[in-house]
Amino acid sequence: MVEGAQGTNLSTLAKNVGFLIKNVPFASKKAEDHFDKAIETANEIGANGTLGEAKLDLGLLHKAKGRTKKAKDCISESIKIFEQCEAHPYLKEAKEALASLE
Repeated sequence: MVEGAQGTNLSTLAKNVGFLIKNVPFASKKAEDHFDKAIETANEIGANGTLGEAKLDLGLLHKAKGRTKKAKDCISESIKIFEQCEAHPYLKEAKEALASLE
């Protein structure tokens, strides 16, 4: 996928969430909408790895916005998905993110 002014992929969005929510008005709401759409689509097509990533990224967005309960819920869901997929690097990242909330 070519990245540019017309499109951004999910991983690029996730890496820049902290910067965006602090510096761009309405960016957190737009990012949340994109993550919700990614979660919905991944659910529909059975893309569990992508589903786990999107849940983790949404959890990190909630964490950055100070929404601790929502963050814990999303990250906990991502952990379950990563365990089922045996996606160990993502599982480690999700567990560390969850631990940082406690």
